[in-house]
Amino acid sequence: MQHITPPPSTLFRQCRIVGINIAVIIVVLSAAAIIPRNGQALVIVSPWSDPGRVVDVIANAGGSIMNGTGAPYAAIAYSDEPGFAIRLFKSGAMLVLDGSLAFFCRSTSSL
Repeated sequence: MQHITPPPSTLFRQCRIVGINIAVIIVVLSAAAIIPRNGQALVIVSPWSDPGRVVDVIANAGGSIMNGTGAPYAAIAYSDEPGFAIRLFKSGAMLVLDGSLAFFCRSTSSL
């Protein structure tokens, strides 16, 4: 029995379709985890920005700080007003994630 191999263009097209499907699945699953819910958001500004920049961004967006993260460029913020994430971006946030993801920013002390 002879094994028939499809032409390279067909293999490339099939791999591209599979890759696009995987990318869409990753984006959809990620969106569910990173979109801020319940008014709580993990706000991240540029690591090279001035200390306290994250506080200014949150204040300018009409939010309040709930907790620090151990990193000077990130904090957990809260606002019950709709559109909080959009206002954070407009105020200068580099990234706005769901507040439950703050454990990624926790620092541990090394002794």
